[in-house]
Amino acid sequence: MALHLQTVLQTLYMKKIIINFAIIITIITLASCKDEKKEKKSDEISVNLVPAPVQSAFSEKYSTATGVKWEDAHEDDIKTFKAKFTLDGKKMKAEFDANGALIKSEEDN
Repeated sequence: MALHLQTVLQTLYMKKIIINFAIIITIITLASCKDEKKEKKSDEISVNLVPAPVQSAFSEKYSTATGVKWEDAHEDDIKTFKAKFTLDGKKMKAEFDANGALIKSEEDN
């Protein structure tokens, strides 16, 4: 009888260890997922970091744009500035080089 009780207690102890291990792995996984989301947003920059020629070219081309957010981007080996915005109810994005030349624009899906 004592041997049976000892086996039951060992089984319960092992179950606790496995459950605690699973909880720890889940917490670590969730924490790492949150860090990935932060990394994706790291490209967003303040409008103060966008060169004046870029801001001017954007305002000239998209004067009625709303909700403008800027990102640091690259096209081939050229540093660019990507604007994401709403224009006439459509989500759009446009990319400019540092001199304000439009590289590309398209509807953002």
